[in-house]
Amino acid sequence: MESNSLKYLIYKLIAVIVTVVVSAFVYKSIYWEPELKDQGHMLFNLREFQWHNDVLYIGESSNYWVAPEDDDKRTISDMINDSLDGMRLSGMQVPAYHAGMFLPIIEHIDTSARVKKLVVTMNLRSFDKPWIYSGQETALLRSKCFYYTSSPLYNRLCAALQFHAQPSAEEQENNMLHCFEFDTLKVDFPLPFNTIKTWCEQEKFPLPQGGEDFPKRVLADHYIKAYAFQIDVNTNPRIKDFDRIVEVCKAKNIKLYFNLLGENIEWADSLVGKELVYFMKANRDLLVNRYHKNGVTVIDNLEKIPGDYFGEKDWTTEHYNQYGRLIVSNNVARVLMADYYKEKIIKVGK
Repeated sequence: MESNSLKYLIYKLIAVIVTVVVSAFVYKSIYWEPELKDQGHMLFNLREFQWHNDVLYIGESSNYWVAPEDDDKRTISDMINDSLDGMRLSGMQVPAYHAGMFLPIIEHIDTSARVKKLVVTMNLRSFDKPWIYSGQETALLRSKCFYYTSSPLYNRLCAALQFHAQPSAEEQENNMLHCFEFDTLKVDFPLPFNTIKTWCEQEKFPLPQGGEDFPKRVLADHYIKAYAFQIDVNTNPRIKDFDRIVEVCKAKNIKLYFNLLGENIEWADSLVGKELVYFMKANRDLLVNRYHKNGVTVIDNLEKIPGDYFGEKDWTTEHYNQYGRLIVSNNVARVLMADYYKEKIIKVGK
């Protein structure tokens, strides 16, 4: 009797294993590609682009956003590609993506693929609390399941069964507001408001007849919430993501470039003042110095875009009109081509 029971269990286990193996094979053969195209868009593109390009440009909506009045509708990555000689570049982008989403994509790059260089968007706002505690993070974490390096069927089950962190919008907002109230800005010059909360509470644009210029004040407060922060390299999750990207690229022998996007320095100065500009530049300096020391070329566009070239006028974004996109693309293309010619000279010398 015990022998029969043991055989039954063995047969049942074999049947389960066969079912899982067949299901994994069927899913990967039939369903995986269509689902990647819909829910894992960047990996879907990588699977093709890595074999046909020397360089990949990885970013978010800043790459493709176009102003209604633009005559030139090209993306930043298309502009870069059109400026390159001897190399081919394609862009991959998904709105609201940050380094934590770029990382698993980069981990998928095949070391035998044609691509040997990466330009990765570095968005200053992605290091701040409103983005770290964004209400979209749960949706992003679900998408991230499709980018795991595990079995595609396992990844799909993780997404379907929600085997990922699921911070609620309320939880995210409470965390952000807590930081606004208690995270202290520490500088070696007089700063009468040392938290975002107290800074936003200051009267800013009083009117002669009383009250304030409210639309202007709201915009100024947006700038404060977006840029009045100091990156802590020990705790900031974006630092950890970018550090890991550096490690992965070194292991894969991929030349890495961080494209630090331009921010509206002019408006930050005119709406809030030099104190806010100080924090923007200080965070930029930290990032440039940190990653230069790690062998990464940081293409610094922070102060390159005039205020009038930014798309939205009532928010803080990295969306540029055609002239702003052209400035960024020219700066990136110039660095890529300089390295390309250096590499050719070295090859000829050998």
